[in-house]
Amino acid sequence: MDKCFLPALIWGVCLCAWPANLSAQLYSYGVSAGAHVAQIEVDPFSIDPNQPLETMSFTATGGYHVGLYTRFGMGIVYLQPQMWFTVLNQEVTYMDGSGTTQTMPWTMQRLDIPLEIGVKMGPLLILAAPVWSAPLSQSTMVQTLGPSSGTWGGQVGVGVKFGPVQVTARYEGSLAPFADQIAVGGSSYATDSRISQLITSLSLKL
Repeated sequence: MDKCFLPALIWGVCLCAWPANLSAQLYSYGVSAGAHVAQIEVDPFSIDPNQPLETMSFTATGGYHVGLYTRFGMGIVYLQPQMWFTVLNQEVTYMDGSGTTQTMPWTMQRLDIPLEIGVKMGPLLILAAPVWSAPLSQSTMVQTLGPSSGTWGGQVGVGVKFGPVQVTARYEGSLAPFADQIAVGGSSYATDSRISQLITSLSLKL
């Protein structure tokens, strides 16, 4: 599937299915940005079954997203599709079977499409969101390899909204591995690599 098809479909359905004459109370749009702390879990793997198990660990060094949103309000319930350009930074520590350890930076850029559904009680928000993510690029000596069509995850969180500003804190977990192989030194090894994140996000209505 073309990586651009699903985002266009989600946004197209949301925009076309809603009447064009909605008041500002029911429909709005804006920009969003936020910070990420991502934990990547990688199952250990072995190159040679007769050798000690090789291990790899990822340590978060920061991350962020910037993007756009469209919001549809229906009383206390709202629907807020979003499109984020996300950057996740990690430090990779790899130990081979001989006990030699290497540490190197790892950065992934990806496209995230959270479909946020929430309940607003005064200024307080409770939200949940399925999120579709597609990798765009990564920079490191260690390459994670996975489905090019993207993977699904889920978010839950809380927030506050004052006028045009909405601030949220959310947890995101993987529903499927974002990578099923890791390439090290020109060779690839099967793995189950999943990302969980803590995300803070600020949205501003335009």
